[in-house]
Amino acid sequence: MLVRSAAAALAFLGAVTAGRSTFHPQVTPEQEFVALIKSYATLGLPADWSALDRLRGVTWAPLPPTSLTNCAPDGGCFARQGLTRIAGRPIALVASGARTMVMHLYFRNSGAPFGEEAMLTALHAASITTALVRCPLRGSAGGTNWYRLGGTGVAPSVLAIQAASARRANEGYVVSSGADLPALQPNQLALYSEQCDAAALQAAVSTALPHGLIAQAIVALLVPSSRASYDWKTLATVSSGIAWDPAGPTRVDLSSRGDRNPMSMSGSVAYGGRQFSLLASGTAAQVTAIYLDENGLHPRGEHMLGVVYQKGVSVQLRRCGPVYTESTNNWYALTSAGTRPAMIRQSIRYDGTRVQDAYELRLDGTLPVRDPRDREPGVNGCR
Repeated sequence: MLVRSAAAALAFLGAVTAGRSTFHPQVTPEQEFVALIKSYATLGLPADWSALDRLRGVTWAPLPPTSLTNCAPDGGCFARQGLTRIAGRPIALVASGARTMVMHLYFRNSGAPFGEEAMLTALHAASITTALVRCPLRGSAGGTNWYRLGGTGVAPSVLAIQAASARRANEGYVVSSGADLPALQPNQLALYSEQCDAAALQAAVSTALPHGLIAQAIVALLVPSSRASYDWKTLATVSSGIAWDPAGPTRVDLSSRGDRNPMSMSGSVAYGGRQFSLLASGTAAQVTAIYLDENGLHPRGEHMLGVVYQKGVSVQLRRCGPVYTESTNNWYALTSAGTRPAMIRQSIRYDGTRVQDAYELRLDGTLPVRDPRDREPGVNGCR
């Protein structure tokens, strides 16, 4: 869960000196906490790391931010720890983000809970609008609500609230920069819905894991053995869920990809909340290749091609990429009784415990010109 991510970062970074309390008797604790959130949300997000020092009453670890050995689940590879007190309640903070900017600010309250309803009331009193955009699926074990924030001077941002409960004494809050919802972890997808009205017939964000959805899309894109290829119009009918550029294919130089095709068309898609950029290339008459590039990172340990195999498509290693690089770049042959042979390159870039996927699907079954550093199956660890 989001708050567990904050707790892990806190444990990694260690303790800091307690900050002074800025509580005033004329305001409620919830109003004071909301004032701190509003102060952050009006910094002009995403903020740089030094901007955190403008949050009154918070004692921060010295700059620069700590470079994490492994990037956090939210994608942040740098973190800075802080602490404050509100009405005697210790509030631990962890800022997470990139080298030059903060993307997420975590709060963990170890004292008496503020309560979600009291916090929403205080937010509205502070002229901050809230729209519930992700919530636990009814009957699930999910325990976090996500609200999109708005109001004069409030930067596009999302507030996650994990309320205290019988199972969890602490409560947590996370402010994330941008209007887009933060990505869920794979084991959270079936616990949450983005249909949160009281009368809504809720559906889970996804009942399938992201790599399973990718495998499903890859299999659907394979050309049936009954036809020679896809034209550009047909591509749209076999790539359900992909938003292709309505302008259609255009002439673009793809030599930087080692692709000599004269025509291409861009697109985008989300699988289980993960965002991907797409590019299809080919001639004026047919599509021959499709590139699928993940925009973020996800946890290691998935086996997308294993799911392709489970769907009745044979997967055979044909070529391995160079060794001693930050990613693997292996080519596999995809064959089945009902489809024409295809080739797929799976590129996995490693970043600690997280990875980033990219795929090149060659619908015509060809392999690119061999890089002299490439390895054949069974040679120098290619397996």
